Amino acid sequence: MKILLRKIFICCFLFASFSLISQEKDDDLQNIITTIENYYNGYILRDYSLLEKAFDTENGTMKVPILKDEKIIGYQNNFFKHLIQKWSSREKLTEEIIKKCKLTILNIDNVNTQMASAKISMKVEKITYIDILSIQKIEEKWKITNKIFVIDQ
Repeated sequence: MKILLRKIFICCFLFASFSLISQEKDDDLQNIITTIENYYNGYILRDYSLLEKAFDTENGTMKVPILKDEKIIGYQNNFFKHLIQKWSSREKLTEEIIKKCKLTILNIDNVNTQMASAKISMKVEKITYIDILSIQKIEEKWKITNKIFVIDQ
């Protein structure tokens, strides 16, 4: 009888543990998606506060191409704290252009409860950007810590 009760207890404990882990992963995934949406909406709406929610503004960087004679000769790191100021101060997009913008989340790899990566496609006006994002939980908030991109032709 004791063995049966012990087995039942262990099964219940394991089920509860797996349920909690599953719920935490679901919450993390939704919070990662929200971070990506804050980036996209902040970018197209030129909204500094949304961009600030999405990015690690202390240490986060983006690889920016170095051009020479219209050819990429390398990349340099630009800090998000400077980039989001630039992005949010650009001329506002018209409602017509905003309606045509589109975010597609191509893939999210939620590595664990602290780190994830995402591949997204952002259509803004006539340009489609493909971004690879490194996303980390910093002080219990998911933030984009690194970004590389190409323009899809």
